[in-house]
Amino acid sequence: MPATPGAFALGFADRPAPQRLGLVEMAMLADLTLGGALRQEVGRTRPLPTLSLTLDLAAPHDADSASVTAEAREIAVGDGIATAAGSLRGPRAVFGHCAATFAIPSRGRQDELPWDDPEGVHRPGSSIPLDPGSLSDADQSLLRSVPAAEATGLSWGDHLVTEATVAGPDGVVLTPTAAMTNRAGAVQGGVLFALAAHCGAPQDDSLPPRLVSGTMRFLAGTGATAPVRAEPLVEHVTRRSVFTQVRLLQDEGVRAVAGLLYRR
Repeated sequence: MPATPGAFALGFADRPAPQRLGLVEMAMLADLTLGGALRQEVGRTRPLPTLSLTLDLAAPHDADSASVTAEAREIAVGDGIATAAGSLRGPRAVFGHCAATFAIPSRGRQDELPWDDPEGVHRPGSSIPLDPGSLSDADQSLLRSVPAAEATGLSWGDHLVTEATVAGPDGVVLTPTAAMTNRAGAVQGGVLFALAAHCGAPQDDSLPPRLVSGTMRFLAGTGATAPVRAEPLVEHVTRRSVFTQVRLLQDEGVRAVAGLLYRR
């Protein structure tokens, strides 16, 4: 996506892109944009593990609109640590902000992401038609999940997380799939953020409270070969606000912790 001077921006194309955008898409877009802005400074092949991710949503986004842009304007690079902050803009106005902290390893290399190169992004109308016959069974299964998501009223990302999540005696458990992984093979941070946000929302109201602020701290990488268990804890409730903490565990180790604020 084109950015205003001095900014790095990524966004979703208009239709026929995904018709709905949910928490998975919002958190993933923020993470990729903030990291992409920093890679313009430290190198596009530099690994930048996410240490924390924050979304502040002043107003609800129209989930049926695919027009969302994350724009990073402020970055800071220190000794082994980098931070970035930006805005989330809908078709008419800014509806929230995002921020993240990343580690800068002293060594290592990852493949360059196409959208980190301003000249490498495929814009609407420039894509090569897709041949379904060239796709693997797993890829074709993902394509079939798109209309299934539309039937539920959820975004594609939120649908994948919901379909892979079950409630049991030990809490809410997510079974990761290949579609949820990043280029390092771990579960993408946006998926974990959305899992925590969905599990942290109190379910005793007729209309679930809306997430207005959330910060997730990533304590360790979350692999894609073992279930992820969510442990929500309501910390405080007022007439309008609900404060929740959610821990995500894998193999009994805490992988991430989220602090979430909802408004009724």
